[in-house]
Amino acid sequence: MKAFILASLLIVAVGASLENFGSTFQSFKLKHSKNYSNQVEEAKRLAIFTENFREIEEHNALYAAGLVSYNKSVNQFTDLTIDEFKAYLTLHSKPTLNTVPYVRTGLQVPTTLDWRSHGYVTGVKDQGDCGSCWAFSIVGSTEGAYYKSTGELVSLSEQQLIDCTTNINAGCDGGYLEETFPYVQQTGLVSESSYPYTERDGNCKFSVSDVVAKVSKYVLVSGEADLLEAVGSVGPVSVAMDASYIYSYASGVYETNLCAEYSLNHGVLVVGYGTQDGKDYWLIKNSWGSTWGEQGYLKLLRGKNECGIAEDDVYPII
Repeated sequence: MKAFILASLLIVAVGASLENFGSTFQSFKLKHSKNYSNQVEEAKRLAIFTENFREIEEHNALYAAGLVSYNKSVNQFTDLTIDEFKAYLTLHSKPTLNTVPYVRTGLQVPTTLDWRSHGYVTGVKDQGDCGSCWAFSIVGSTEGAYYKSTGELVSLSEQQLIDCTTNINAGCDGGYLEETFPYVQQTGLVSESSYPYTERDGNCKFSVSDVVAKVSKYVLVSGEADLLEAVGSVGPVSVAMDASYIYSYASGVYETNLCAEYSLNHGVLVVGYGTQDGKDYWLIKNSWGSTWGEQGYLKLLRGKNECGIAEDDVYPII
């Protein structure tokens, strides 16, 4: 009987949502500046959007019934197939021998923490169509470390990393986290205002006279216990995760059996942690703009290495 009622709720929810579907798709195109090359392409995108929209509504009916811990919404990715979205995730990962390993100190950390409220975190940024998540993650942890050292919050340049680390990374086609920190340590980062983001690959225009933040060392963190202590006592940490299925996340604590622990394809920034509705979570700053997720943030289940969140993590020290 319960299954029948749930199925009925799903049918009603999806049917009601699809009644005015034409205007929904038009609103989506306007909001996200979608311009398709021809009518064939638009028809293709409409079909994909329709299928994704239906899945979102079905999922949210489960959320309303208390059967899942997060809800979904239409966003800039709703006209993409899952394979197209995965192609957008371009973090590379490989072992490194140069990183200092984290040594746990046994410090007592707060039960809940949000570094945004302590001034460590700049506003949510948007990588756009450039596969530069790795640069945004590195810059985010360096901004936090710089604030910790100086008391000054400065938005640093992702574009510098995209343009000037081509011997390590592939710019908008992807890059590494800890493998890029030697460059940051040796060269330093300039401000975003002096080297603004362009959403595309370019020639390196770095000037040593513009350097703001210099890193003395960088520390590799592995395992959720170490990550909790590092975030709780040091500040924001650059992390890698499998983000293959978070494209329609809207709010709540994200928990899934779909993502993998070792297929890490997206760089993000852990800026805190907490508990919501009995579920422990990591508070994660993404780089997909403030209209995605919880105003640009994701709450990811904590304590089960969800999506490999504790496999490839690093933070700098100024």
